[in-house]
Amino acid sequence: MVLAWCVLSFDQGRRRGRGRFTVSQPGGAAGSPRVFVSYARESEEHKRLVIEFATLLRVDAGIDARVDVWEADSRRDWVAWACEQFKHADLILVIASPAYGRTAGGGRTELEQRLLNDNLARNLSAATRRILPVVLPGRSVDEIPDVLCGHATDRYVISELNLDGLADLLRAVHGSPAHVMPPLGPLLPPVPGADPVMVARSPAPVEPGSLLRPGTETEVGQHRYLVHDEGFREQATPDGAAARREARALRIGPPHELVWLRQVEVRQETAAARAAADALVREHDLLSAPTGRGPGMPELLGLDTEQHTTLVTRWPESSRTGGPCDTLATFLPEDNEVVDPLRTGRLFRAIAGLCGVVATMHDHGRPHRWLEPECMIRLDDGSLVLRDLGLAATEYRRGEGPSRYRAPEQGRRAPGGVGPWTDVYQIAAVAYHLATGNPPALWTPVPVGGRTTTLPSAVSRVIDAALTTDPARRPDIRTFAAALEWSPGQR
Repeated sequence: MVLAWCVLSFDQGRRRGRGRFTVSQPGGAAGSPRVFVSYARESEEHKRLVIEFATLLRVDAGIDARVDVWEADSRRDWVAWACEQFKHADLILVIASPAYGRTAGGGRTELEQRLLNDNLARNLSAATRRILPVVLPGRSVDEIPDVLCGHATDRYVISELNLDGLADLLRAVHGSPAHVMPPLGPLLPPVPGADPVMVARSPAPVEPGSLLRPGTETEVGQHRYLVHDEGFREQATPDGAAARREARALRIGPPHELVWLRQVEVRQETAAARAAADALVREHDLLSAPTGRGPGMPELLGLDTEQHTTLVTRWPESSRTGGPCDTLATFLPEDNEVVDPLRTGRLFRAIAGLCGVVATMHDHGRPHRWLEPECMIRLDDGSLVLRDLGLAATEYRRGEGPSRYRAPEQGRRAPGGVGPWTDVYQIAAVAYHLATGNPPALWTPVPVGGRTTTLPSAVSRVIDAALTTDPARRPDIRTFAAALEWSPGQR
């Protein structure tokens, strides 16, 4: 992952009307800020992340982002080109990995750093207002260069590469604060008299043990559970009125079984909060129906709606270790690991089996929409089962889905874009990661055959087809599954 800075290079007229842009060059929509993306060219993976970030700005945020790789259509004087970008851009996005802070390497990155330092030296006060340190997923504010005073000035932490994750940055770019100062009213001196009496009321305390918290005991229905730290996740609804939590836990008392808990805490009664709680109730109904039971599906244990809405399903246990079965995430290749084709073949066959479970969900009009390695549990026999039903019972929301395996249509405004084809994309992205060691880029993935030579050509073709941005061109889930049934040595 990376770190980014946005340098606002407004001219004097634009400074007086912060957040209002005009486009002087072709290639951007009227009123869109033009931005230049500067980054250290240190690895193909880093370049892929930069392109994905810039693509998100152009396609979803409507910002006229410029990256050097999109301009490499002919031989250029890149020094002159970089100077021209610094001169004419409304914004300069400096995408930095740890290598960006080192200038000894020379080249275009050092030139762009010197141009940036020159802007800071000319007018530090103005430059401080124009330079926005932005921390992308997986990075730390400690990686902001000292010259940008990352701990003393504002910085913008992006949790995910989607519009929700960019919200604070986009507000700064457009000069649209989340909280606007109200107008100053007339001064009203206090009326002489008795001092007012203030009565403070504390909010009603949450009953101990009712919320999912790592390392604590939680009471759900008639049972108590010890919540595990590994796999715990918490996320607020868009309006902040409810909190979604999920965690693995161990039941305290016989039969001491492992469970998967998904909980919604409603803090304020809003439409978004109620929809989140209702989604868990619908998932319970789906799992309790005859079509929701069977091999590969989560095993329903119960639903509690007394204080919060909590869904309980069984987490498979390993007879070999006596502990919880691992998710598929455990089997993802490490960085720079040589991928074993024998293991890839076994995992692909397991994924093909899980596709049959997902196909049954499709037959009933319920695409999963959150298929990532952490959602696939590997049993002792090598087969895979679903941890939960993902978003099958949840209404579409733009930016939904796992960040590294999100289908392109999950970032679009139209709610009708997701469907069974979304699951095909996500499973193909997982297969791509297993085979190559890296997840695919969202908009322009390198063909899987260009990253590994261990897959049969037919398998490579179906994975590439499943990763196309056009859902209509993707294979259906059963066709995709059939292609994954291969053995090493097959070509």
